[in-house]
Amino acid sequence: MNKSFDFLVSVAKNYYVDSMSQSEIAKLYTISRPTVANMLKECREKGIVEIRINDTSPFSSPAGEQLKNQYGLKTACIVPNEVDYPLTLYQVSLQAAGVFSSLLTNGIRIGLSWGTALYHMIRQLPKSDSIDAEVVQLMGGLGATALSYDGSELARILAEKINGRCFLFLSPLLVKSTKLKQLLLSEPGIRETIEKTKSLDLAVVGLSSDQPEDSALVRAGFLSPDEARKIYQDGSCGHLCGYHYDSEGRFMDIPFNRRVVGVETETFLQIPRRIGIACGRQKFKAILAALKGGLLTDLFTDETTALQILSFRE
Repeated sequence: MNKSFDFLVSVAKNYYVDSMSQSEIAKLYTISRPTVANMLKECREKGIVEIRINDTSPFSSPAGEQLKNQYGLKTACIVPNEVDYPLTLYQVSLQAAGVFSSLLTNGIRIGLSWGTALYHMIRQLPKSDSIDAEVVQLMGGLGATALSYDGSELARILAEKINGRCFLFLSPLLVKSTKLKQLLLSEPGIRETIEKTKSLDLAVVGLSSDQPEDSALVRAGFLSPDEARKIYQDGSCGHLCGYHYDSEGRFMDIPFNRRVVGVETETFLQIPRRIGIACGRQKFKAILAALKGGLLTDLFTDETTALQILSFRE
């Protein structure tokens, strides 16, 4: 096979961005695994891939220090932007994986939402057989179109990696009425998961803009563009664990939020560490609002977005 420059780039993205194994890439292109390994080596030699080891503290960024001081964060890890959004997201998630690993202790209780950033973070974590942890899904998700990024799948993979027990919301994220929600919450399995959310040590969550064209809930099929537009016009800025919040980071009292099956908003705010992973210009207002409302204790984002947040004026 002629290993053209474009083909080398495709293989590099499969491996470093999509987190595919060398065996998976070999099967995708009908080539041998040693051939994939040699191509990845060639990518490094030709400068297609550059490996950067960050040996400085994530707190050393001036933007990170400003965000920490301004919003009382425990961690503000600001990652330099890469050539495109997928590579930037991968690097942000990689940094989050490193810090997350350092927080793991025996018996820790972890809450997990959903999304691409969390998918990448979990894929980078090494397998550990020494941590007896509990991993709790923070929100329902049956019916999501992207199953790889769904909360139940991510919670299962994380629990497997850290030798933990997994507690899931085997329910939709959104139901048709508050009455149906209460019926679901009375089911033993779901009730147990709800109780587990009340004693978490930390939570890892993604954030999304509520602009209809950027909404993760729209992409996942939980909201139609028209429904998202109505919520956005009513003052919503972003969503977290399925709940919409306004520009001041206050969870909104709207019908949609009252029909979400998952951790209650008051319970979420009581979790000692609430780690947010999000980047991209389209998300900066949602991240800013979450910081203003104290929804996060730790933030992992990119440099461009961090500077937008710091320079924003009402």
